[in-house]
Amino acid sequence: MVKMDSSQSQVSVGFERGSDYKDTSSLNSQALHFLQKQHSSAITKVVDFDLLAVFLMQGFDAGHHICKIIGMVEGAFTEATPPQNMLMYQIVNAAKLVKTRIQTYQDQLKTNPSTRKPFCLRFPTYELVLQHSSKLEKMCEVLPTDVMVVLIDEGGICVGVGLPPKPPSDKTGHMPCDVRAIKTLDTFVSKNVVKIKEDEAVRIGPNENTAPHPQSPFPLSSNPKGLVRSAKGAKDSMCSYQTYGFGLGSPLSAGAADKKIPCSTHQIKTEELQGHGEEWKSEPEPHLPEPMRSETGATLCGLVELRYDTVFYSKLSYWINRIFLPESSAVAERAIEFLSKNRSSAVKEAIEQENNRIVASRTVSVNVQPYTHHDINNALLMDSVFFFGNHLGGEFILPSLGVAYCGLHGYSFHGPFGILLHGVAQYYFLEEVKEPRRFSLAMWSRATTFSAIARGAAYKAGNQIFSDPAYWLPLYPEYSLEKVRDLFKEECKIDKKIRKIESIKNKQMIPV
Repeated sequence: MVKMDSSQSQVSVGFERGSDYKDTSSLNSQALHFLQKQHSSAITKVVDFDLLAVFLMQGFDAGHHICKIIGMVEGAFTEATPPQNMLMYQIVNAAKLVKTRIQTYQDQLKTNPSTRKPFCLRFPTYELVLQHSSKLEKMCEVLPTDVMVVLIDEGGICVGVGLPPKPPSDKTGHMPCDVRAIKTLDTFVSKNVVKIKEDEAVRIGPNENTAPHPQSPFPLSSNPKGLVRSAKGAKDSMCSYQTYGFGLGSPLSAGAADKKIPCSTHQIKTEELQGHGEEWKSEPEPHLPEPMRSETGATLCGLVELRYDTVFYSKLSYWINRIFLPESSAVAERAIEFLSKNRSSAVKEAIEQENNRIVASRTVSVNVQPYTHHDINNALLMDSVFFFGNHLGGEFILPSLGVAYCGLHGYSFHGPFGILLHGVAQYYFLEEVKEPRRFSLAMWSRATTFSAIARGAAYKAGNQIFSDPAYWLPLYPEYSLEKVRDLFKEECKIDKKIRKIESIKNKQMIPV
């Protein structure tokens, strides 16, 4: 495991500012090749979970049985009444896949009475999923820390990727990526962008033992629905921004954001579905996402520096999406390209400066112990969280999966955080640590961004349909080891060609 040495923060090799380093393509290349190397020796672990079934359950009443939900979806959406927006499309496809899984089980049961029930029939309501997750949270298995870990659910879908730190290179004079990142994060504290309560840091002696299983001080039992992210007092210790998007509850997203499916006790209220009837055609032109940066002074400066000093980590997040979710990433890229061409120059400029155009929102927190939760507003992409600091413990807990991943300095986890419940085990600081710091850097995207773009594109094309399917993010696909390996190989080959061309151009520019 990598521990943050206090002396590392004094390293001052390489460029003083990340913005002075122009060769971001080198960092992009490093991220891609590091991921390929990690994947070549990755451990694949199958977990007892069904991502799409839980996604379905989260969209309806927590007490509804999965079979009832599937029946409601089938009754509302037919060839004559197809989905009219991205969320409906995702729900309809999820219902089809989960129904197939149930039918396969029922067919196998006829010849093999001992066939195990699928996850969605053992825990057929979201209430039961939450109860099951709360029980597992107390006994999560800690995953290996020295290799990439790929988690697969019973449907074959990748539900998480654990990634160890990139080892420091002895072939460069540049500051290591993790050192540069934490130097910038430290300035968030020193300049009061985020506030820290050092007297509340949990201390332990060098020989003290912690719990046998990672334990969160704010488990699911303290947040039964998993919707609260952190205590009210934690707000000052966090800082977020969106390169583009809408604020939660913003009136600008009205008419563009996909709304929750309206239901009565036993059926979907089709007459209340978005895109139903003709009334929506007379609504005003929908708003497209705009930059969400209203910060000034030290906060603005800190966020700009963070973008430059975490290029490597943005590229890791980008390539995990590109490789593990190729179709989703292609749709997201197309959507952001539409936004860049059809919105303000401010949006265009913000997108051009972004190192990960499709997962372009950030949240920085310091010494925040979050509740176990899921980020209900996130898009169906791979979100990322990176950990930095001089702490111990702090494993990233995934209670529904019954596993936890290392949360020490330099480690990261990537997955569908909009669906997956996740929390953080108690972290500690040794008594001799003078400046206790545990940072998390989360990278995420909002579903409203893509639903608004799909609605805006349809309006721009003549407003004949409510939402343009070309911009609908698909469901998470089945994981294929061979396909992922082939994609890594292909992208690395392309990257090497690009780097070779850049090298030739740079040599030609050198004066004789």
